Parts: sequence; structure tokens; C-alpha cells
Amino acid sequence: MTEPVSRATVEAFYSAYTSRDPHRIGAMLDDAVEWHVTGPCEAISVCGVWRGKDAVIERFTKVVPQILTVKGIRIDHLLVDGDSSAMFGRITSLLHATDRVIAHGFAQIARYRNGKVVYFSVINDSFDAAEQFLGHRLNLHETPALAESAFVVAV
Repeated sequence: MTEPVSRATVEAFYSAYTSRDPHRIGAMLDDAVEWHVTGPCEAISVCGVWRGKDAVIERFTKVVPQILTVKGIRIDHLLVDGDSSAMFGRITSLLHATDRVIAHGFAQIARYRNGKVVYFSVINDSFDAAEQFLGHRLNLHETPALAESAFVVAV
């Protein structure tokens, strides 16, 4: 049976997360944390999967700062239930390659064990974010149709 996480622990994690301080964030992570940032990695190069506290801290100290600077994170909703939390908000960043401001909505799901984040998943409004990262609107009418064999349904 999982142990419920306190709202105070969740708020402490988000305080560390919004600070962008890797030491504060690292203090809130389980050694075996799984960190997922969804989105098209080809267009949004900060997306991907990181496993383990050291890999997540490296993401905050090396990977992200090379690509962008987070200017602000707005938390619109923060829910806590059992051993998990959900956050809905908006992030604003400066993309270094173009000096363009990127702002888009996102949701986050976190699971906690012994007061530490053991699983974290960011669900970006990736279509909006990809257009901003690329610097132009995506024309879906020019996108080649996928073959029927590209879709797999698990039963």
C-alpha cells in the first residue's frame, strides 16, 4: 500500500521546481526517479526521458540551460491525491538560439515515495510549443498522410 503525500511536501517540491535550483530540486528527488517530458524531441529539444537523480540534476544544470532560460512558471491548479499530485499551469522561457520567448500550457503528474518524487511526467501543449520553438505555424495540410499500417491497436 502506498503512503499518502502531504500537501506541504508537494508544495515544497513545486517551490524547488519553480526556483530552477538543481540542489533544491535534487533534495526532493528519489534516487531512482523517472523524469518524462513529453513532446516531439526533434522540435522541442528539452523533451525526453531521464532516469535517476543524477540524470535529472544534469538535465537542470547542463541540458536545459544550453537550450533555454525559464523566465516563469505559473501554477494555475495543484491537486494532491494519495501518493500523487497533478499541476496545471503555464511556462515562459527564452529560447537561446533565436532569443524568442516561448510560452505554453502544460500539465504535470508526480508520484511520491517517502516524501520524495519517484515519478514525474510533463505533458506539454506540444503543438503550440513546437510551433514556437520552430518559429512558424505548422501546416497540417502539407503533412503527408500516414499509412494505415502506422497505427497499431493493442487489444
